Amino acid sequence: MYHCWLCDKKGRNVSYLLSRISKKISEESQKYFGKNKILKKSNILSEKTLQFLGHSLVEESEEKVEIPQKFDLLVNAYNSNDPDVRDVFKYAIKRGASKNKFWFLRLGYSLHSDFRRYLILPSLDANGEINFYTARKIDVDTSSGFKYKNAAIQKKNIIFNEINIDWSKPLTIVEGPLDLLKTNENATCLLGSSLTEDMLLFKKIIKNNTTVNLALDSDVYHKTLTIAKLLDTYNITVNIVNTRGFEDVGEMTSNHFLQRLEQAKVFSDTDYLLKKISTL
Repeated sequence: MYHCWLCDKKGRNVSYLLSRISKKISEESQKYFGKNKILKKSNILSEKTLQFLGHSLVEESEEKVEIPQKFDLLVNAYNSNDPDVRDVFKYAIKRGASKNKFWFLRLGYSLHSDFRRYLILPSLDANGEINFYTARKIDVDTSSGFKYKNAAIQKKNIIFNEINIDWSKPLTIVEGPLDLLKTNENATCLLGSSLTEDMLLFKKIIKNNTTVNLALDSDVYHKTLTIAKLLDTYNITVNIVNTRGFEDVGEMTSNHFLQRLEQAKVFSDTDYLLKKISTL
């Protein structure tokens, strides 16, 4: 609602902000910025959606995330003399990173001992500040380190690379950050395989009435339908992207994913019912 770029004061209570200027102005503002007051959009937001927004909007995470020390972009390391850096670069290429994705996803590496030989994918919030990162070890043998290293922060309050998202356009949702190497640009990831009402991503989708292209791994198809069913109850259009034949989206080529995206089918209650029947 407001954010001062000089003192960094920010919040949602506009009445409080105005009370620091004038009590009279603050009282007048209650008509427009009363607690949990939502302006209804005729024929767009359902009664359930309005109730959800009115009672469930939360402050975005105030936790601070710092990018790993000695981080740098891989596009700056094309001719690096460091063998570890060259290997990270080659790994990104092997995983299907195009020249555009190197820039668009800000793929990086670190020379810090804790992150050597890790491909790092940072996430920026809507204001361009770091809110998360994930680091993927490039070696098959992980005995010398964890396969993944993530920022120590609650994921439910994170929208991965929200800075890239246009909420007025269909949003592609995949499971993990590396899947984003193969998707279209208006995309984000769940950092898992669940999307629930208490997650900030869910709230933003409902608030903006954003159409969703759901492209989760084929082995969690039941979760795909569960998420689609939940979004459908808020009148959100959900298109199911068929990922069968691949372990995950990251296994596809970019062209193959775009073909599957074009062929995505709109979710209906029938899909959910048939899946339920098949499990009996």
